[in-house]
Amino acid sequence: MESKFSMSVVLAVFTMLLIIPVTNASAAAQILSWHLVDSGKHLDWGGSTKYQSYFDSGVNVWNGYKKGVIRKDTIFTIEDVRISDYTEKSNTAGVTSSAGTIKFNKYTMDKLTSTQKKNVAIHELGHALGLAHNTSNDVMYKYVSTNTTLSSNDKASYDASYKRY
Repeated sequence: MESKFSMSVVLAVFTMLLIIPVTNASAAAQILSWHLVDSGKHLDWGGSTKYQSYFDSGVNVWNGYKKGVIRKDTIFTIEDVRISDYTEKSNTAGVTSSAGTIKFNKYTMDKLTSTQKKNVAIHELGHALGLAHNTSNDVMYKYVSTNTTLSSNDKASYDASYKRY
């Protein structure tokens, strides 16, 4: 009798585990194998872009989470990344390279809303900080979106990348 009861309890618990969904509340960090941040934990940028106000907004978003990491290059610092524009008939809005460039595609950027332009700037800066693509709710989503605030995934990815600087 007691073994039947024990077996019933075990089966009930097992069934509940199968029925009740378990959610993972932790954020998913996604980082690249490279980043453009220097050994002093700064990303010093130079150059210019037609989308400067959006780029500056992107700098403010990332620096709002980790203050002072992204800075405008001066004569006293070494430029870590150069920003510029290019024109190519494609759906690519921006490109960040491990060689130290962030380039905005005027062909695509000019078709975007202000919010989308800000998203692209934040996103490309994320790559310079070492972040890889993540989910559709994140600034680091692989497609242009209207996400302009850092999600828990974006922050977890930045935290993980920051440890490498």
